[in-house]
Amino acid sequence: MGEQPLTALIIGAGFAGIAAAIKLREVGIDDFIIAEKTGGISGTWYDNTYPGAACDVPSHLYSYSFAPNPNWSRRFSPAYEIRKYAEDIVEAYDLNKHIRANTEILSARFDEDLAVWSVKTSKGEIITTRFLITSVAILGTPNWPRIKGADSFEGKQIHSARWDKDLNLTNKRVAVIGSAASAVQIVPKIAKICKQVSVLQRTANWIVPRMDRSYSSFEKTLFKHLPFTMKFTRLAMQAYLEYVFFRVFNKQGWVNRLFKRNADKYRVRKIKDEDLRRKLTPDYPIGCKRILLSDDYYDTLLQDNVELITHGIERITPRGIKFNNGKTIKADILIYTTGFKATEFLTQIDLTGLGGAKLSDWRANPKAHKGLVIENMANAFFLLGPNTGLGHASMILMIEAQMPYMLQLIQRVKPGQYFSVKPEAVKAYNQDIQARLSTSIWATSCQSWYKTKDGSIPTLWPNPTYSYKRMMRNVVWDEYVISG
Repeated sequence: MGEQPLTALIIGAGFAGIAAAIKLREVGIDDFIIAEKTGGISGTWYDNTYPGAACDVPSHLYSYSFAPNPNWSRRFSPAYEIRKYAEDIVEAYDLNKHIRANTEILSARFDEDLAVWSVKTSKGEIITTRFLITSVAILGTPNWPRIKGADSFEGKQIHSARWDKDLNLTNKRVAVIGSAASAVQIVPKIAKICKQVSVLQRTANWIVPRMDRSYSSFEKTLFKHLPFTMKFTRLAMQAYLEYVFFRVFNKQGWVNRLFKRNADKYRVRKIKDEDLRRKLTPDYPIGCKRILLSDDYYDTLLQDNVELITHGIERITPRGIKFNNGKTIKADILIYTTGFKATEFLTQIDLTGLGGAKLSDWRANPKAHKGLVIENMANAFFLLGPNTGLGHASMILMIEAQMPYMLQLIQRVKPGQYFSVKPEAVKAYNQDIQARLSTSIWATSCQSWYKTKDGSIPTLWPNPTYSYKRMMRNVVWDEYVISG
């Protein structure tokens, strides 16, 4: 440890990691590294390149408030455009020199005597840093279901988050396992070229119109030359999501009933076949699971080469799938749109904190203080940690809200010192969060990726995003101990 330690090591070059780097530079901190395990940046948007991949949050809200983009092509941006935006931001803020691509962080251990983290990379390096900042995506670890016979399948099997750009789907028989967020984007695209698409649905989803459209040249010119029009557009989108859409989840009141009524009308208008409509009708409250946005999924299910199957899978066969009612289908390719392990935080990294505390033990009951700091993990920040996820708005809002809080801690703690959060502060904060969540729509009986097996919800923020921003403006120093 002869070398001077870095001030910060940022793990992950997604939107949170990029924001952290920009804000460190703004306060004069330039000795940091961004370690990115892949060959590119933008995190989720670098991983998800499947046909139809796009954001479910309006473009002008899914961008940094300090770096608006007047050139979005659509109201809801496709994945490649979001990735390009992130790359442009990195270029504009001169961050490339800080990024180490293809560098996975394997483990890190905190040295209490020196008040530094000793970090081991996949390249065999040991990096020392005063502060550790993780920005690993919650939706980053694909969920591969365990299905009997999967190893016997002779065709190609692929997860939507690990798409193969060379995969040829033309005139192929494809089975899409799963029918949620990524499926409603993939199926309409691949149905145009596949011989047959079988959509395997376990649970019906609430689907509402996406109302996507292209931005006209006139609109983009206004955004570019009259920036206040872009700011107004962003604020209007945020106001709608915060004050209307959020109410769907908050309580089962009149807004929730209105959304349900509109979703039912949309389904009835699109699906005339009563049997198919019955299969597509959810049996749980709207908002309990993620509400899906699509303008063309229902239409696609009506195509002659598309079939919706709701029977359970008995097993995968070498050339297809057998269902528990005896029905079989043939398939050349299996596409898993089965989501992510959202409640399993930072499974790729072995962290050891104060007194030998292990992050692996913490994962069994993940709790963070204000979604950013974990007990016994000194001088460490976990961007978009437990209970910062949203079911209604842009995660960029949560990322930006965390920056002032993080910078206050970094600037307060001097070299040779370290901060740690008090256990009683973590306990009190999380009791309040779970109490708020217990009255939300997410706590009702349906199964979702928001919950753990015991019914707790470690993923979601229970209030509008502006309340999180207000909470994160100032550190409450009585909740911390500064040592060393």
